[in-house]
Amino acid sequence: MLNDIFSRWDRPLVIATFLAVVLGILMIYSAGFDPVEQINKGFYKKQIVWFIIGIVFMVVMSVINYRHLGDYALQIYGIILFIVLLTTIFARPIRGTSAWINFGFFSIQPSEFMKLSVVILLAKYLELRERDIRNFRELIIPALIVMVPVLIILKQPDFGTAAIFIPVMFTMLFVGGADISHLVATILIAFIALFFPMLYTYWEWAGYKGSSIILQMFTHLDVLFTISAILLFIAISTFVAHFFWNQKVLRKIYIPATVISLGLMLSVVIHKWFKEYQKKRILVFLNPELDPHGSGYNIIQAKIAIGSGGFFGKGFLKGTQTQLGFLPEKTSDFIFPVISEELGFLGAMVAIALLGIILYRGIQIALSTRDKFAALLATGITAILFFHILINIGMTIGIMPVTGLPLCFFSYGGSNLFMSMIGIGILNNISMNRSYY
Repeated sequence: MLNDIFSRWDRPLVIATFLAVVLGILMIYSAGFDPVEQINKGFYKKQIVWFIIGIVFMVVMSVINYRHLGDYALQIYGIILFIVLLTTIFARPIRGTSAWINFGFFSIQPSEFMKLSVVILLAKYLELRERDIRNFRELIIPALIVMVPVLIILKQPDFGTAAIFIPVMFTMLFVGGADISHLVATILIAFIALFFPMLYTYWEWAGYKGSSIILQMFTHLDVLFTISAILLFIAISTFVAHFFWNQKVLRKIYIPATVISLGLMLSVVIHKWFKEYQKKRILVFLNPELDPHGSGYNIIQAKIAIGSGGFFGKGFLKGTQTQLGFLPEKTSDFIFPVISEELGFLGAMVAIALLGIILYRGIQIALSTRDKFAALLATGITAILFFHILINIGMTIGIMPVTGLPLCFFSYGGSNLFMSMIGIGILNNISMNRSYY
């Protein structure tokens, strides 16, 4: 029986995952090596233990019926959400973030598993509401499923983890059949909501002085709120008029008025909600030189490490940025510059190729299964991995803000590795059974 199960495994997916983790462990060993004392901090040993446990998780998720995840989706979501809430309230802060449950010899970050629980519940909801999802009101429940944990995680505060939920939700809604215009409108609201607080923070940071009316509108939140209220009144009035007279021109008024109004209103909330360092991180990725010794330091050092590796790299344990301690968080968030510096462009391409195989198999599994729930589940898991990879590598080369997201399978950390291995197990399960459902 076991031979039959293993013979149906998705070999490219599993082999690429194993090779990625092994390469990650080697890089963690190098990043944790002290060239002066000639000793290693031992992070790689913990990663090996977590990898072994992760394999057990992956095997278990590969053999159980994945349909059971949908049957208990709400219970899984509720339990993990409760644990995340308790962690946020009672956990001892680590580097200013209350995101970990400490068991003494190891710590768990429940918000990592919240990602999978959200994907499972969204997949089940979108399966059940497949025929009605094009109605805008059907997007309210998915938004609540996502925003409740996002708001709790932002209170920890962990902006990076919270941010990953949003693009994953949009990806699943798109695949689930939501109306494109509704998704575009929501993205525009989010853009407006982020644009004004970032612009205000930039001007404030750069010491910009001016007396124009537009500048005054940007710098006074009560003015933004007033404009938002006026636009919302116009939107409601024209919507009511459209309900009675059904004039197309009115639709062209209340839809953009609603989008702009909600965007401005959220911009006021975000400006008050976000911490200064979170807004500065977003700005610094546009121009690291704004704060070269603070928020921009990580990006500058990461770029130096990546660029100095050349084509073949400086060699294992020979990266100067890595070994001399210039590169921050080198075992976790900035593991990709370690790979690039020591193994060069060639090593970086090998790492990206392994991740590419995993993502490709995830997409193929989602496209080839006949089960709607399985397709959405595979889409969500692949989206989690994709956006982790995109944002992590993107922030190390300066095209994404520094958010503290690890590089799946490579970065040091048990919680993210467990979450990723569980995800691979589910994908493998769907691949094994895609012809049966």
